[in-house]
Amino acid sequence: MGRVNSYILNFQYLLLLFCIILVPRGLLSQSKPTEDRETISTLLKEADENWHNNIPKAQRAAAEAFSQLNSETSPLLKAEAYAQYGISFYTDLNYDSAIFYYKKATEVAAQNGIIVHKYMAITTSAMSKTGRFMDVINLANKRISQLRFKDAEYYKLLMIKLSASISLGSTEKSKSIITILDQFKEDEFTLESRQKAYKLKAKYYHLTAQYQKSDSLLSILLQDYIDPHNKMDAAEIHLLLAQNAMEISQYKRSSELLLAAKTVYDSLGYEFGQANVNLFTGSLLSWMGQYNDASDYIFEALRVFEKNGNQNETMIAYYELGWIFFSMQMEERAKKYLKQSIVIARNISNLKYLGNVHNAYGSLYTDLKKYDSANFYFDSSIYYQEITQNIRSIAAAKFNKAIVLEKLGKDQEALDLYRYGYKVDEKFRNTIGLIEGDWILGEYFMKKNQLDSAQYYFRVGEKRAKGLGEKYFLLKILEAQSNLNSRINNHLLASQYLKEALKTQKELSEENTKLELATLETTYDLKNKEKELSLLNLQKENNEQTIALNQKTIESQRNTLILLTIGILILLILSYIIFRYLKIRTKTNHQLRDLNYEIQEKQEEIVAQSEELKEANDHVHELNEFLEKRVKDRTLALEEALSELDHFFYRASHDFRGPLTTLMGLVSISRGYILSEEATVLFDKVNITVKKLDSLVKKLQAVSLLGDFENFKSPKILDLENEVKQIVDDVITNKSIDGSNYNSNISIKTSTKAVLFYPLILEICLKNLIENSLIFNYSTTVEIEINVVVEDDELMLSVHDNGIGISDEMQKEIFSMFKRTSQISTGNGLGLYIVKKAIDILKGKIEINSNINNGSTFILKFPLVGINEALEPNNEKLYIKK
Repeated sequence: MGRVNSYILNFQYLLLLFCIILVPRGLLSQSKPTEDRETISTLLKEADENWHNNIPKAQRAAAEAFSQLNSETSPLLKAEAYAQYGISFYTDLNYDSAIFYYKKATEVAAQNGIIVHKYMAITTSAMSKTGRFMDVINLANKRISQLRFKDAEYYKLLMIKLSASISLGSTEKSKSIITILDQFKEDEFTLESRQKAYKLKAKYYHLTAQYQKSDSLLSILLQDYIDPHNKMDAAEIHLLLAQNAMEISQYKRSSELLLAAKTVYDSLGYEFGQANVNLFTGSLLSWMGQYNDASDYIFEALRVFEKNGNQNETMIAYYELGWIFFSMQMEERAKKYLKQSIVIARNISNLKYLGNVHNAYGSLYTDLKKYDSANFYFDSSIYYQEITQNIRSIAAAKFNKAIVLEKLGKDQEALDLYRYGYKVDEKFRNTIGLIEGDWILGEYFMKKNQLDSAQYYFRVGEKRAKGLGEKYFLLKILEAQSNLNSRINNHLLASQYLKEALKTQKELSEENTKLELATLETTYDLKNKEKELSLLNLQKENNEQTIALNQKTIESQRNTLILLTIGILILLILSYIIFRYLKIRTKTNHQLRDLNYEIQEKQEEIVAQSEELKEANDHVHELNEFLEKRVKDRTLALEEALSELDHFFYRASHDFRGPLTTLMGLVSISRGYILSEEATVLFDKVNITVKKLDSLVKKLQAVSLLGDFENFKSPKILDLENEVKQIVDDVITNKSIDGSNYNSNISIKTSTKAVLFYPLILEICLKNLIENSLIFNYSTTVEIEINVVVEDDELMLSVHDNGIGISDEMQKEIFSMFKRTSQISTGNGLGLYIVKKAIDILKGKIEINSNINNGSTFILKFPLVGINEALEPNNEKLYIKK
């Protein structure tokens, strides 16, 4: 008796080990909420650190952190996980999805007393990418009205508002916001906040033509972003510096800065950044007179912006194309692109570009000598720029209008506008604008024979041009002074100005020649660099595809080995327990010894097959280097391997059924003996475990049968209602035998009395769906609705339950072999895989409607046309309506 107790104790320990092996990892992880929090926190930190230097790594970490969220996750971690997951969509230029998750993060933060400005900042950033600047300003104003002045959040919301105002070109509004920001002390805020403020001020100085101030702030920021973790920020600074250099004709420096930005964006694979570089490269080339190359770059940028819904950038690209074709004297094409730009500007309420495009239209009609139309568009431009209070743009439009008024003989009006523009240039210290103004005003007064005034402006302009080294306008001023002195008979001075003008012309010609050479060199460098980067990206994609294919192959083999190992372990444990126990109580030692011998033989066969699989895996590693040349051969080999795997499933499951049947028989025989209470409980547990293993073997047989569909049994005419009821009864009965008791209410509705169909496929699909509805359910009463309908030559089977539901993320994976989609799963991951395989064989369809905690609905549709045509020569439809 002591030996029996010893065996019972061993049996209990082995059963405990067996349960530990089969318990889903999800259930174990639930017992460790602290470890979950640490894991999510680590993943979020990894994502945050890599957005600006390794986007794929950051995206993987963010997705993993999001997938591990549960009801016990703290609100702070949950908000951060939503935000980081949203950033992964943002970097893929999927702004609508990004905004959705940003808003979820903001809601969680607001509901739990967490500061929300961080999440509002990234939300408004995504809005800005789609041109919704007014929405950004309104959202910021709404939140600002709820805060006290000088709060940290107040400061950051002002910066959000400033960014949108600058994008809209509202110079006065931007200036007033900067005045408020300057009231805060810099040491009160983090380095990141100060850096963002510097960047916005630099953009404002660019907007108001204060390029030196802008460069000064950007250079400070560039030093801060030397760290490799700030590559994305450094690339943005390079872009802004390139725009400043472009405005003051430093084209070579601008091209070098654009190349630096492009190198970073290409290494990160950031498509929006790459498109921005192409846009500004096109703008640079158009300034340099390389219009064909310029249009190529801008069209490439436009393709990305339109694809991803970047309305603001799309509008700018059309505007730039309008200027390019205007410069090439292709007026109709210029009008076409300007019109597209103006439509988008109206849609997103970008008043700055509404003014800019109308100004461009005015210049175009001036060139066509249609002065009335030109005046109309200049007035419209001034109207829009006055709304945004963009003083510099107002001055530019009025200056252009003055040229038209002068041509129409409205001299006093023209003079007033010239002087307005001159004062604006003085206010913003725009030296180049002042030099041009001196020349224009000097020419104006010389035409009016007001030679003293003309001479004054020419001298001032000459002094400014020489101080700045601006030779283009200096040449015009010197020529004008020569003409003026000739008119007053001061021929000596006129001759001196003429000689100086010729010298300046020669210097300007030499500079233009150097500039043309530099332009050609820059264009060559840009194209050469693009080719190199394109080749590197192609090589990178090729390597990634090869690695992904290898990983899938290895994972498939690993899953197979794991399944076989678990099956062998279970069989060995059960066989050992039953053999040792029955050796004491019965005289069937010989039968058990034979059984053990057979199991050992099977084990040796499986071990041998495992070794063969290992050798095959090693061989795959050796062949990976030649993968590109042998894709076709490898595909054929994989198809053969899948076929062999189906046959293996069939043979293995068939061979397993024999021992299992014997075990179930032995358990039944044991019930005829008078056993102790402990022994009875143990035999009941053995019986339940054997039943579960038998269920697994049956599913493996189903996989094998579906894989050999060509030899499948013919369809039969089924009484649908009785057939479905029988399947439901079988599932409930089997679950009861397994020891699982469910309080269930199952309703069955059929609109068709009989149908010609495959009974086994109907059983496989319906049984697995019902089992899932029973297993994945927290409800006191399991509610299941089954509807079977035949319409439009299709058999439609739907199963609805009130279970725990399936998340959107997991719906993409539920049909994978051995995939468990829930932390409460006690299944083997084969049910839905078998259902999907059955549907694919009959070329059917499956639909899923499910939400977390709101139940699931599976809709299966099987075509009946092929079945009817195969069996009925007269094409009579073999189904009967009720």
